[in-house]
Amino acid sequence: MTVQIYSRELMTKSKPQIPFPPDFRFENHIRAVPQEGKYVYEFIGTDTFGSQWYRRQRFEIDAGREEEPTLYEPIYSTVTDPNLPKHIDIDRMGPAGVFLEEIKEGGEVKFGTITSSQYSIPMRHYAVGLEYSDDLVAFNQTWNVAMYERQVGMSYNALRNHIHLSPILDFSYTSANQTAGVTDAASYPEAYLRTLEAAITAGRVDTTNRRRGPYVLLVAPDDLFLVERALTRVNQQGVTVQSSAIDMVRSVIAYDGWSGTRGKKEVNYPGVTAGIAYLISLQYRNQDFQSFVKQGLEEYGRQEDVSRFLLQIVWDTRFSMFANPERAVEEITWPTSLT
Repeated sequence: MTVQIYSRELMTKSKPQIPFPPDFRFENHIRAVPQEGKYVYEFIGTDTFGSQWYRRQRFEIDAGREEEPTLYEPIYSTVTDPNLPKHIDIDRMGPAGVFLEEIKEGGEVKFGTITSSQYSIPMRHYAVGLEYSDDLVAFNQTWNVAMYERQVGMSYNALRNHIHLSPILDFSYTSANQTAGVTDAASYPEAYLRTLEAAITAGRVDTTNRRRGPYVLLVAPDDLFLVERALTRVNQQGVTVQSSAIDMVRSVIAYDGWSGTRGKKEVNYPGVTAGIAYLISLQYRNQDFQSFVKQGLEEYGRQEDVSRFLLQIVWDTRFSMFANPERAVEEITWPTSLT
């Protein structure tokens, strides 16, 4: 079985910008209208420029999203529904989940039941502003348009990665959910593989929160190449161990966070620390990692007749998530030396 690798470098896609015609002038399509002490721009003419502008804008924002791909999908079970409520109750089965029991003659069938709600999570509302400067119109700065629009899409996907992965990275793990690096190996790929075996074993024997496979491995990009070599089932010089642990890991996610600027404010989302990894059990994925999307990224408040060219536009989204790292995650420290 081939392990699927998820990383920004492997998944990012770049689309060419939609060019403006060489003779394009904003002044031929937009006029300034005084309103409440400031100017509001309106599309003029009877052509379809207004609707074309917003279709082009949507394309550029979506292109920005492809440049900053989301990485959390192998971990989370996602529900997309515009009817999701403001608060979502998380119902969990017991740690044994649904089970089958032998029915003896004259006996009765026993059913697993959903326990009362143990958690309630709010639907979060996030927004990002897109602002075109007056210089865009005054100096016909068409070359800046797509760059700003794509940044909206990039920041949206970066936020989604951060919201979904930070609960795993920020959780305070105790010894019950931690595995130290195994140094008794002939090479680092073997040491990484033995460490992974130890982490899987630790999760399987934990009687409080048993963490069976299959698994997703969340790592720092600095450790990705060694992890790949450890999970590659080939005859490697110096590797004396081949293990079924390789097949238990279905996906590897390399996440190094994101940095961006909104106006004068810099935003930093931390990634996985080098030398640390997280072995995530998918045994109870539908309970332990849930993503809820009520509304994707949409423009907020634009008039349906697209008659206004707004210099300030708000794009918003409504989504939420639930994660249970204590029950599903083993924190791994990779070995830094061999014995």
